[in-house]
Amino acid sequence: MAKKPTPASKAPAPKTPARSNTNAPAAKAASPAPVSTPVRNSAVPKPQTAAAKAAPTFEAISKRAYEIWQSGTGGSEHDNWVRAERELRGS
Repeated sequence: MAKKPTPASKAPAPKTPARSNTNAPAAKAASPAPVSTPVRNSAVPKPQTAAAKAAPTFEAISKRAYEIWQSGTGGSEHDNWVRAERELRGS
């Protein structure tokens, strides 16, 4: 008569998994997450000075002077031009 297999002989022996990357760090035991503060990854922008701002172009000034004239709140052509320059330069 044939010998019946026992439960221990049915299961293959456990194998250890092969490590693909021998330089990888071993898994660490569960530890609490470190407490950290947010990090700024970009440079702090420098404030623009009057010299650093680009001067308004002739076209931009003339367009704004025309808008002032159309609004009816302007004065002479020269006054509208000076007002437009002042508004566009922010002073």
